[in-house]
Amino acid sequence: MDIKPVTYVVVEWMKKLLILLSAVATLLFPQISYALIVSSGLTVEKVVLPGDKVVGVITLRGEESDETVRIYQTDYLFYADGRNEFGKPGSNPRSNASWISYSPNQITLPAGGRAEVTYQISVPNDKDMRGTYWSVIMVEEVPKGTLEVPSAKKGEVAVGIRVVSRYAVQVVTHIGDTGTRALEFADKKLEVKDGKTYLVLDVKNTGERWLVPEVYVDLFGQSGQLGRYPGGKLRIFPGCSVRYRVDLGALKPGKYNALVIADCGEDNVFGARYTLEVGDAAEPLNP
Repeated sequence: MDIKPVTYVVVEWMKKLLILLSAVATLLFPQISYALIVSSGLTVEKVVLPGDKVVGVITLRGEESDETVRIYQTDYLFYADGRNEFGKPGSNPRSNASWISYSPNQITLPAGGRAEVTYQISVPNDKDMRGTYWSVIMVEEVPKGTLEVPSAKKGEVAVGIRVVSRYAVQVVTHIGDTGTRALEFADKKLEVKDGKTYLVLDVKNTGERWLVPEVYVDLFGQSGQLGRYPGGKLRIFPGCSVRYRVDLGALKPGKYNALVIADCGEDNVFGARYTLEVGDAAEPLNP
């Protein structure tokens, strides 16, 4: 079959091939340089009150060549199964995209130079607002021209790869100290891999304010407490969920009791108890 560089056929097997090629490119070219960097950080977090106005700056730094950069807004949601949704601004009921104005929409970033995007957050004068509102300001390199596929020898396939830099700057606003704090342990399972047992926990924010739970597991066997096992610390916006994977080490087959703690700071601590049955393969969990 002749494959011409100018022919593009979008079929499912080609999608899988591109994923494979991306992985190979990462292995072959690990030192990829990016055209721009957001040097001011990827999170803007503000505590505000209705009617407030906040002004700030997003600082960009150029790398090896002049680049054209466009700036635009999206909403942002994420889930424990790995999905990330960058929706239309204002599509999320807790979006603050309409509160934000920024300038410019497009900028030329000189090589090795710096540029600034100025933004203003104008909080509506609505006394009924509670909790956390957020959206994203996208900073994206505009590709130069079209991708030129390198010529291939007869019987070979030529692949061209372009890396386009894109950064999502999360703009997070909390209305004072308002908003309910609530977590749900939405799903859980055991995994056994390479002789180790992992407790996998899907945790959802069911409240009105973002939380950053630090999760750990106190594990008990027949002889008493076996130890405390850290699961890490992740931020969760209202309506979003994340997945924690807690390494419990090498456990012998048998029954264990687990106390799961999600510490969100101050008095906001959530917990759950499970009975774990560890065998040659992962067993269901009993609450």
